[in-house]
Amino acid sequence: MAIGEIWRMTRTVEQVLGKRTIAAVRRPIEKAGGLPGSAYTSQEFFELEQTKLFPRTWMGVGFASDIPKPGDAIPVMVGKLPIILVRNKKGEIKAFHNVCRHRASLVLMEPQSGLSNLTCPYHAWAWDLDGDLKAIPYFDGTKSSSNTNFDRCKLGLVPVRCAVWHHWIFVNLDGKAPPIKKYVKPFHDLINGADIGATSMSTRLDWDFDANWKFQNDNWEVYHHFWVHGGIFRKMSEDLNMKTGEPWTESLQEDDGFVTLKARKGRPRRRDTGGKGDVKNPLPPIPLARGKERTLSTSILFPNVTITMMDNYIASVIADPIAPDRTVTKLGFFFADPAAKGKKHAPARKQVLDRWLGKSRSSTGRDGIRSQDFEIWEAQQIARQSPVADDVVFSPVWESNVHHFQKQLLDTMLG
Repeated sequence: MAIGEIWRMTRTVEQVLGKRTIAAVRRPIEKAGGLPGSAYTSQEFFELEQTKLFPRTWMGVGFASDIPKPGDAIPVMVGKLPIILVRNKKGEIKAFHNVCRHRASLVLMEPQSGLSNLTCPYHAWAWDLDGDLKAIPYFDGTKSSSNTNFDRCKLGLVPVRCAVWHHWIFVNLDGKAPPIKKYVKPFHDLINGADIGATSMSTRLDWDFDANWKFQNDNWEVYHHFWVHGGIFRKMSEDLNMKTGEPWTESLQEDDGFVTLKARKGRPRRRDTGGKGDVKNPLPPIPLARGKERTLSTSILFPNVTITMMDNYIASVIADPIAPDRTVTKLGFFFADPAAKGKKHAPARKQVLDRWLGKSRSSTGRDGIRSQDFEIWEAQQIARQSPVADDVVFSPVWESNVHHFQKQLLDTMLG
């Protein structure tokens, strides 16, 4: 069965949300409504996302450092579809449907290293790391199954379109998304010559929260900082020019769903970020092309990858939708070499991680940006069960990114 046919008996987006609701989201922000509660709480809408959203886009599925060496492989889920990510003998990252071509068992059950083949645990059918079928032991009663007359070339693991851009691994299930270079171009242009390739992974965690994955993107505004992250953003003036009433962060959008928060000139410096004046040995800046002006930003690569690009580190999240009310976040923190490892810059790295993860290093600690956001999103998940929650409004000053994301989600699913 083709991907587009899975759950084909599900009602349409228009039937689940209603045409009036869709029209309200598409109105100018001053008069717009938001996505209703059912977009966050219903299993039916979540299943629509499996067929109308995730397959049509580049979905972030992991970091290249998750499978650092040839022979490393991990199983991942893209919505409800099991996928294998594997690094072949040439060091290339490949993606395959995690489905045996014999009797449709999972081929890879858990992360593994040092593999030369991918072997199904059910009947030991085996494929090389490029997906070619190599062994079907005793299929015809002989060890080599040499008497079998079917074409083994037609029974390779089914490939999934896969691309790697710097630290991030993406897959496109329907094979129709634009080339990866076009997909990342808005972000590539935004960072204006900052050398991501000169950074390395320092810290990698998986944290989950009990709420819908879209709340992460709905959070792409700084209006909430002072209240939600009060111990980290200490004054409203850190995010708002109190003389002009203009946020210190500019909200920018592209038609392909890319949204970003870009720091304006004059924004107060973020404290406790491992920089000069924060620690004895500050983190070195991420190299910047000569003649370029550094841009500080935090961006969404639609639909599920976020990248915060500071002058001396990168913080990224890949949101893995598990259920309408459960999301796993794959967290990665990157620093300019050689500051990603070693004792010299350990206090500076700790300061960055304390800011984002809290000193508790717990997803329920509520003492870092990530866990504080989780608390709010989980509260929203509960509130979204109420019919009253269908009536929401957006601030034109702060929340144009949120409005744009919701419109893009609908445009993609209805396209």
